[in-house]
Amino acid sequence: MDDLRHTARDLLQRKDRSLIDLWILYWNHGGRCHPFEFDAFVHDVLPVGWFDLDALAVAVEELALESIA
Repeated sequence: MDDLRHTARDLLQRKDRSLIDLWILYWNHGGRCHPFEFDAFVHDVLPVGWFDLDALAVAVEELALESIA
């Protein structure tokens, strides 16, 4: 779980993408957190269920692919 969150933070720091860009992708893939909760989730403040981690994994992968293109 920590590796995925760490990957998300690294991606946001290296690219010209914001947290809201990642949240939109996350939401589109079934994530259930509000943007404020998502911020806390990505920064390891809130624990979240497995469904949200799956949605984050897809969103991180998609954002990484967009950043490469």
